[in-house]
Amino acid sequence: MRRSFFAFAPLLALAATLLAQDPPATPALEESRPAAPAALKAQVRDSFLVKDLPAGTKKVRAWFELPQEEPLQNITDLKITAPEGYKITTEPVDANRFLYVEIADPKAATFEVTVTFTIERWESAPSATKAGVPGAEEKKALAAKLADFPNGETTDKIREKAGELSKGVADPVAQARKFYDFIIDNAEYWKKDPDHLKPSGKGSATYCMDSKTGNCTDFHALFQAMARTVDLPTQFVMGTALKKELDGVEKFDDPKKEPSYHCWIRTYYAGRGWVYSDISYADMNDAKRDYYFDHIDASRVAFSHGRNIDLAPKQEGAKLNWFVKCFVEADGKEHAGWTRELTWKSVK
Repeated sequence: MRRSFFAFAPLLALAATLLAQDPPATPALEESRPAAPAALKAQVRDSFLVKDLPAGTKKVRAWFELPQEEPLQNITDLKITAPEGYKITTEPVDANRFLYVEIADPKAATFEVTVTFTIERWESAPSATKAGVPGAEEKKALAAKLADFPNGETTDKIREKAGELSKGVADPVAQARKFYDFIIDNAEYWKKDPDHLKPSGKGSATYCMDSKTGNCTDFHALFQAMARTVDLPTQFVMGTALKKELDGVEKFDDPKKEPSYHCWIRTYYAGRGWVYSDISYADMNDAKRDYYFDHIDASRVAFSHGRNIDLAPKQEGAKLNWFVKCFVEADGKEHAGWTRELTWKSVK
């Protein structure tokens, strides 16, 4: 019987409150934390089991999600239990941070990682300032937010439809609303009818456009592709929804109840700043269609920003389509043998 890795390399459990690591930004692009009290305060437990490592593996590298420090969420009491020698790393493009674990000659086929933290989360609300024309400084800083990315390309078909929708519309907020409404009116969120509707599995703008369905990643990829046609910078945000019905659940009796992931989008308007939207939630709740155009609720945690991501340190293979939960390599090849369980409890 194979002996446990933990008998050879004891876990290191450290408690650390991390300093905020804000992404590089020009003053015009910085966001400030809302002055109002946080709408949500919760304790989160994020647990991972990496398993079924191939016999004879020489090196395991694994990156695990960490909650991002951003204006809409404040992270405290962060504690990590992980194999000895773990590091907290940050990539330079969007300042995504990761828990990085590297194990040479693993003595067992499994290891565990647990991250706990307290989150304070704010509802977003748009500025009342009218959107203007971006200046040279803003254009330079936001150039990367206007670039195509795999599965989010602005195809001729998407460009033609976006041009039709935005024709004669000068206000960038009104342009964005045209794209938002088009997606809701012409695509059905797959969870409305999972026996007949399916997501692309890769966050595809083209799939959402052609198949008229998809999940949050498909909806928001199409919005980004359309926004690009009128020079509206956007950024994809990947995280997890903290669903009310799971508040206080300590262990899932069915793995399908695990909250998995959810994504949303933010759009930059000159003079107005970043404005958040959640198109898939709006499609599921028509009563909140106006709300989710320029607001997001607080019941979520953000784990990464952007698409087409390099980790830190960089993974062996190609850029990742997006990052959430974890990514594992065994001797330089992706290893899919892992599970994640995220639970949460609201606190005062």
